[in-house]
Amino acid sequence: MQNTMVKNPKKRFATSAKIKKRSREKSSQRILQAALEIFSEVGYDAATTKMISKRAGLNESLIQRYFTSKSNLLVEVTYSCIDALSNEKPYPFADTPQEEIYRFLVNKLESFNKNIRFFRVILSRILLDSRTGLELQKRKPSDLFFAERLTLFQKKGLIRSDLNIDELVPLITHQAFAITIVELILSHKSLEYCKKQLLAFSKNLTRGIAIPPRKHP
Repeated sequence: MQNTMVKNPKKRFATSAKIKKRSREKSSQRILQAALEIFSEVGYDAATTKMISKRAGLNESLIQRYFTSKSNLLVEVTYSCIDALSNEKPYPFADTPQEEIYRFLVNKLESFNKNIRFFRVILSRILLDSRTGLELQKRKPSDLFFAERLTLFQKKGLIRSDLNIDELVPLITHQAFAITIVELILSHKSLEYCKKQLLAFSKNLTRGIAIPPRKHP
């Protein structure tokens, strides 16, 4: 019986290509995870590709092949964190716009806090190298579910109809970044303190965007 693989060289080539692609993806993920850990532990400047490759258990040359440089690797690690934020399962629906906004902000804050040491590294790099910040602007977390929920509240008459939800969402999201940077990273405030700040923000914001209750004569 003839070997079917010999009969189908195209199929054999396709199978080999798929295996190589899977192998590269697995290696890339190991490098990204190792880089996240090393950057978080020692900072960007002290981190070396040798340290990262050792942590990943892979040859150092793969970092150069897959990511070109340490600076590009940092950007890719940040992208992976952004993608993780975008892919997180949404929290349960809230009953009011204020509670929805608060839950959204706390969810963001807690996600940032999980990798707080790495975000410190990113912040320092953006301050030192504006190109890093410009590069990261190309990919932002997607908050479509949050926009959809606010739109639903608007349709129910709980948020003013003259407000543009697509413009409102980034303003709210920026508050999570601001609290993370100013209070959590720079001022070393506790997570509970930051949550109280977000609660106050959500209450005050809602007073401005919500439709006031009708006054009965």
